[in-house]
Amino acid sequence: MSAALRALGVLAATVHVLDPVDRTPVVLTPGTGVTDPEIADQITNPKCWESEPAPKAKPARKTLA
Repeated sequence: MSAALRALGVLAATVHVLDPVDRTPVVLTPGTGVTDPEIADQITNPKCWESEPAPKAKPARKTLA
């Protein structure tokens, strides 16, 4: 299975999110595997996931020169 298609997590509840490209509402049902990090970022309630989604990489801190 390609890393790009591997699910970041599986939903345990119905969630309403916005499509990251079209900005249109999308309803995802329990059992759906979320593969898009931009959609996963919108699902902030941990109870919506069957198990905690994979940790996200922390952005590097900007330093002032």
